[in-house]
Amino acid sequence: MAVPNTYGLIFVCTCGIILGIGLCANLLVFSLFAKHNTLRKNRLDLLLLSMTLADFLTLLLIPLTLHSAATYSWPLSDTSCKVYQFLLAFSLAASTYSLCAVSMARAMIITNPYQPPTMDTVVLMFVLVWALSFFISLPLRIFARKESVATNQSDFTFCLPTIHEHHYQVVLSQFVLYYFVPMLVIAFNYVRLALFLHRSPVMSASSARNTRRASIMVFLAAVTFSVCWLPGYVLELCVYLGLYSHGQAWDMFYFICTVLQYLHPCVNPVLYVLLSKRYRHRRAAWFFTCHRNRVQPQVTSINTDSI
Repeated sequence: MAVPNTYGLIFVCTCGIILGIGLCANLLVFSLFAKHNTLRKNRLDLLLLSMTLADFLTLLLIPLTLHSAATYSWPLSDTSCKVYQFLLAFSLAASTYSLCAVSMARAMIITNPYQPPTMDTVVLMFVLVWALSFFISLPLRIFARKESVATNQSDFTFCLPTIHEHHYQVVLSQFVLYYFVPMLVIAFNYVRLALFLHRSPVMSASSARNTRRASIMVFLAAVTFSVCWLPGYVLELCVYLGLYSHGQAWDMFYFICTVLQYLHPCVNPVLYVLLSKRYRHRRAAWFFTCHRNRVQPQVTSINTDSI
């Protein structure tokens, strides 16, 4: 479906703003990881880096989407269309499965603090996330192609993720692999953390606070993921059932669904890193450089800060 003319300019401007915010947020995450060299000190940061890399790749692909939405044309070749559609599916899968890995690692750290996952385990999770994303995305985009549509007024070219005959099979596969299964994994880990917190009344105030914070973060991850992606699948279902028709209400719903999907790569770095307790003083140092010469006491972090 192409973006309606009525909302074309608003769509491009809105997504352009989202693109700018998302790139800045993800670049700030990269700079925090590089400046403070936390990847070797904190196992969870490797999985957060995985998610940030995937989100950053998604954001880099948005300009092509905006160009197509504004001009109703695909400016590149058919081969480029295949590569573009694959990278889009690949980055989405990597971000989603990194999110699952983060929730699993958090649950492992909290429920078994004396035997947290080793660095080898986290590296293996990192490799599995990207390998699984590659092998899942490749068959889903194998039929991606550039297609032209001629009308009385002009010709339009679109970069389609698959041929029309396979469209809803691909959508159903994406719903299961990119949404339903990840939501089950995230929900399982949230329930696991909630039960652990409920069954562990004898806990220090600091440990209880950190455990509750981690549970809230996993819950917020599930909520934001669902809010950003579920409406799009509902819209696809409505189109499949023949309920969708061009009109102000449906066009606005399409606009909201698309914007929410592009918003998700911007939410992840804010939710997982920029709002993290561990980076609170580092954000302050980033934004208020006038205090960089001030001597700060050295504080050694305990394991619960890694969650």
